[in-house]
Amino acid sequence: MAKTIGKRLLKGAIGAALMTGVSMTALSTAAYAQTEDGPAVAAPPADAEIIVVGIRRSLRSSQDIKKNTQGMVDAITAEDIGKFPDTNLAEAIQRIPGVTIDRSNNEGSRVTVRGFGPEYNLVTLNGRSMPASVGGGMSATRSFDFANLSADGIAGMAVFKTGRADVPSGGIGSTIDVTTARPFNYKGLTAQISAKAINDTSSVEGSDVTPEISGLFSNTFADGKVGFLVNGSYSERNSRLEQASIGGWLQNQDFSQGVVVDNNENPYGNTWAPQSEAWGFDDHERTRLNGQAVLQFRPTDSLTATVDYTYALYKDHFVSHTSGAWFGYGGDLHSATINEHGTAVNINDTGSDLSYSVFDDHIKNELKSTGLNLKWDATDTLTVNFDAHHSVADSGGDGANGNNMFMIVGQNPGIAIDKIFTVTDTDIPTTLWTYQAPTTVDNIGTDTILPLFGQANNNTFENKIDEARLDATWRNSSDSGLKSIKIGADYKVFETHAQSYNSGNFAYGYYNPADLGLMKASTFTKVDTCTLLEDFSGGGCDIAIPYIYTYDLAQGVADVQSKYPHTFAFPTNPTSDHIIKEDTKALYFVADFDTDFNGMRFRALAGLRYEQTNVTANSLEQKPVSVEWVNPTEFFTRYAADPAFSNIEKSYNEFLPSLDTSLQVTDKLLMRASYSKTITRSDLTSMVGTTSVSGTPKPGARTATAGNPGLLPYESNNIDLSAEYYYTRDSYVSINYFAKQVDNFLTQTTVKGPLAGLTDPMAGALAQTATAELIAANQPTTAANIFAQMQADTGQLTFTGQPGDPLITWDITSPSNANSTEIHGWEFAVQHIFADTGFGLQANLSIPTGGAQFDNEKIGSQFALPGLSKSYNLVGFYEKYGFQARAAFTHRGEFLLATSQGQSSNEPQYVEAYDQLDISASYDINPHINVFFDGINVTGSSQRLHGRYSEQFLNAYQGAARYQLGVRYKF
Repeated sequence: MAKTIGKRLLKGAIGAALMTGVSMTALSTAAYAQTEDGPAVAAPPADAEIIVVGIRRSLRSSQDIKKNTQGMVDAITAEDIGKFPDTNLAEAIQRIPGVTIDRSNNEGSRVTVRGFGPEYNLVTLNGRSMPASVGGGMSATRSFDFANLSADGIAGMAVFKTGRADVPSGGIGSTIDVTTARPFNYKGLTAQISAKAINDTSSVEGSDVTPEISGLFSNTFADGKVGFLVNGSYSERNSRLEQASIGGWLQNQDFSQGVVVDNNENPYGNTWAPQSEAWGFDDHERTRLNGQAVLQFRPTDSLTATVDYTYALYKDHFVSHTSGAWFGYGGDLHSATINEHGTAVNINDTGSDLSYSVFDDHIKNELKSTGLNLKWDATDTLTVNFDAHHSVADSGGDGANGNNMFMIVGQNPGIAIDKIFTVTDTDIPTTLWTYQAPTTVDNIGTDTILPLFGQANNNTFENKIDEARLDATWRNSSDSGLKSIKIGADYKVFETHAQSYNSGNFAYGYYNPADLGLMKASTFTKVDTCTLLEDFSGGGCDIAIPYIYTYDLAQGVADVQSKYPHTFAFPTNPTSDHIIKEDTKALYFVADFDTDFNGMRFRALAGLRYEQTNVTANSLEQKPVSVEWVNPTEFFTRYAADPAFSNIEKSYNEFLPSLDTSLQVTDKLLMRASYSKTITRSDLTSMVGTTSVSGTPKPGARTATAGNPGLLPYESNNIDLSAEYYYTRDSYVSINYFAKQVDNFLTQTTVKGPLAGLTDPMAGALAQTATAELIAANQPTTAANIFAQMQADTGQLTFTGQPGDPLITWDITSPSNANSTEIHGWEFAVQHIFADTGFGLQANLSIPTGGAQFDNEKIGSQFALPGLSKSYNLVGFYEKYGFQARAAFTHRGEFLLATSQGQSSNEPQYVEAYDQLDISASYDINPHINVFFDGINVTGSSQRLHGRYSEQFLNAYQGAARYQLGVRYKF
């Protein structure tokens, strides 16, 4: 796809040329090698040469952690206080071999490791399991969103790719530990403050330049017995995300009533057709506030107490404007062309509406964590460590009407003749309407817009973790192969509470011709589509409709309520309410061996972890009582007024062994072999204790889901083999082979059948009578005509299925543990420092293979593992004479993102290959003042998603560059 990058590259190059440099002091790796409140990562040798330059010191620290820690561990450490290598934690961690990221609104958010997506990786903060937070319409999740944390307060990150008995369970892909600074990491007074000006080039609404401020203060008192540290950051970001989408590809639609050109070569005769097409943009206004306070007390040389509090607030207010329409099949279809894959690449159906939608979303994520750590050196050979924390993540709406309110209006369908959808070789398909004269696509106005409906929603999610860990480490004072033994116990209570609220539809007119002119012309704004999605063919001026209308949501509601008064009262009772509680008790044992084998140093770390987990699921079950047909294209499920909670209890046990070995073949060559068994607990949305049906059961999208609180964890048996060659102090090459056999993957079994006796008004006696009358009058039996005839026959506006009408056939999907798969692959990495030239290079390549592949030719439920993709990183840098410059290029190959598309279940989403280039530069004016420049996605790379085949377009998200210019002052 074409890239309009010249202007962006020029802007970034000028900034990079102006601002380069590096800080002259470096953060001690002791901030990461702590043991009192984090995983036991080996610190670099005490006699290591101290290099007092930023990037090189950071790389040396990371290399030492990789070299000296047992198992497969890769790390990133801060160059200095408040100087993490990337401005976003997810963007930083993708530089590690085997780690890739998902992006949201042009920013890294969630992490995939070795092909295992965000939900399969455990994120800890200073060794503690952290609760996840979500926003908007997202469901409850275990996956941590790195967008909630600023990089400015982070000391380091480590990715544990092999299991460890003394590391919390939960990640079959990896455990990612994020560490923050402690006052005892520094000597005396240390402080810094930085200010940045952020320019997101996509921004249209609000200020083009927004601020980010961060600072840290740390000091020790009373001869080093007391330490206090506080750090914080605040940032704002305005941005626009332009996008186009297909609402999902529907399987085997009815083409029989149209003229069809059929070139289908699918061996099963399957076909796919689009549900809808839309295009538009989201305007975001995001704020983020992070803070941490740490108090440390060392009354004696043998006892250290640490109390800390961490706070993170993430708020995003965004308004989405979209335009588009649904496609009709059966009696609505005029003609279609089916290609060799079975994809409908051309559709001509009845005109229907051209809709305009406004969504007003308010997302608020809040994380609070309070922790206590006690480290006691009881004797010269015995250390006791106690750690406890209470952490809560809350997500929900930050607006008066919850976290989402929307309204949909549409052009009067009576003036449209045809709606034509066409797939060509462009990135985005085209949709074109034809209208009755004198109306054309070039002169359609607001006077023919009619109101449809609107709703308000709120989705809240609270995730709490209460955890306490006690362990004792005995160190062998004798000269033998056994160096130490650690024995510990861990108790964790993990509880989630997810609720959804829905206002129901506002009382709008549903294409009532009497409502023409109800929407004021001043409510609307005309938007030239040439300004949208210009980086994609099929976007920009290739969009077949020359302009669309956006409108102010509040004014639109006021317009409609002038005729259809509606006193808005947000519901106090949730429409869905799920509580899942996991109570886990664990015991663990770790033995550390260090000896010689034929003159070579041999090390082994052997461990065993035993866990017992009790699960309790309480879910509010809403009993559906009817399905109502409210307009030609909309259906709603009505529920009984007396929901009740279910109560289901289950339990399981796990033994998790681990063994990490290493052999120092020469001073430069290190060989490793590891085995471990790891687990990830099942998807929370699959563990609910209810069966629920779709609230908007349109024909072709009548789905129901049933939960299963008894789901077992995913279990992975892992083998790692590696060779690492450290040919100079700061340079190395490594190669790693890994294999994972994973069991207990979920299978989603879908069966067809009735539920709760719900009947279908579209197939009932009234609809059959109306159909017969239309046939007798030689009129098309479209859904719109049938609905209108039923209204004329009965005088009713809407219709509910009656006893004796045909039962609705639902697609009922439920999960179970049934699938296994194997992932294996190679990881290559090189780090090279070009002597004293100031230049350096990092490169890595990850090639995971295997796994369950999605069969694009078959329909129905099937198991596939999302996230698997090849990736590589290239990072070049220069630092000398106070100057620093860095360029980082990342590539991720095409991968399967999910196995559902909106309301289309069992349909894949593939993210096409993506490249991103980031640059940074800085200059030390003096030992205290540093100026810096960052450019993120300077080429404005965009993303495209498709379904089973490339022509089954799903989404296009236009990328944009983001620049930061700032100054840092260190005391």
